[in-house]
Amino acid sequence: MTNSISTLASVDWKRMASFTIKNPRQAFINAVLAYFAVRQVAKAARKVSVYGLRHVLSQLWKAVAGGVIRQMRRAPGAGAVVQRDIAKAVKEIEKSMRIDLPGETKYRAIPDAAMSEDEIFAVLQRRQDEAGVDWKNGRASGAVYHGGEELGRLTNKAYAMFNLSNPLHPGVFPGLRRLEAEVVQMVIDLYNGTGECCGTTTSGGTESIIMAIHAHVAWGRKTRGIEKPNIVVPVTAHAAFDKAA
Repeated sequence: MTNSISTLASVDWKRMASFTIKNPRQAFINAVLAYFAVRQVAKAARKVSVYGLRHVLSQLWKAVAGGVIRQMRRAPGAGAVVQRDIAKAVKEIEKSMRIDLPGETKYRAIPDAAMSEDEIFAVLQRRQDEAGVDWKNGRASGAVYHGGEELGRLTNKAYAMFNLSNPLHPGVFPGLRRLEAEVVQMVIDLYNGTGECCGTTTSGGTESIIMAIHAHVAWGRKTRGIEKPNIVVPVTAHAAFDKAA
């Protein structure tokens, strides 16, 4: 504290005031630069306190390295090499996504003539038999959650019973609302939830993560006054965490 007072006392305030009067434009520029410098320092300090010094330095390194790479791309001939590699990668992706089968019709518009049931199922069968990953025998990591043929027949039959129902109208489909409530309660029971717990069904894992984070954000704001929440997850976390953020 004593050092701070001594520093302030040692400043030649009269000289500074004289400079400001004689050079108002330069004084204004200095003040603006000082403001932005203090602001950036405060911002950096907040990042260090939240993310840690190691993370901040890592982000700084990525930014610097990215800038260097961008400058290297602008070098004569470098841009053409990069664009050539990008074009090659795009072509490979397009080739893997588009499978042209000899003699197979491409439906780019609604057919003018109606198709019979047999014709429709023939097209669907061919689509199902197109070359792909043998997921039924465990050749796919994720993507398909297969519980066996017996369970598949059961779920298909259940879907057929409710394929025209609409859960947005519980008055019309009260049984569907009851099914949803029972499934939610089963999950609450698995997590040892209390009578105050509730939930809802979603379209899948991605939406479930997004809705869970949405609920935590609302809860944190209401109960703890958290206006800028932070998600701590590993780099291997599901992409839905980035989407939610």
